[in-house]
Amino acid sequence: MERTKSALIALLAVVAASTALSADAAGGKGLTWRKVTHLNIGVDHIGCGYSNGANECDPYIGDTVCSTRLPVLCVKEDGSPVPAGVTTDFYNSWGRGNIALTRAVRGDSLTSLADANAVCRAELGPGYKIAGHGHFSWYGYAYGNIDSTTRFWAHIDSQQGNCWNP
Repeated sequence: MERTKSALIALLAVVAASTALSADAAGGKGLTWRKVTHLNIGVDHIGCGYSNGANECDPYIGDTVCSTRLPVLCVKEDGSPVPAGVTTDFYNSWGRGNIALTRAVRGDSLTSLADANAVCRAELGPGYKIAGHGHFSWYGYAYGNIDSTTRFWAHIDSQQGNCWNP
């Protein structure tokens, strides 16, 4: 009986390990961004991040393991025009509103775009939704003054870089 119990425990451990590996192999990572700087006009510059000649994020397959706890980057578009002092281009777009961060959540708790948007609305109020590529370019500007000490979950349209993608 004890030997059967030990064999069953060992089998369950192998199944658990292979499930974890297949989750990572199937994506298992999500897109994260960071705050680049804060301008003295109440605007944050946010985005992928760039150091040592390379992007710090991967919007195509994700860059951070989805079991990581990070805040969610949310935006509320109110149609604000680009303020004086902000220069936009192909890589640096204007967010047309305000950004804010939620509390830290596991990326794998965001099971769909609708779910991520619901987290933003529940914590920050009506009109907020997850932000990222598709809303901004590789980088963006928006009103806010979010935490600069952490990366945060962002969203990518038409790629597999979200924790809810297979």
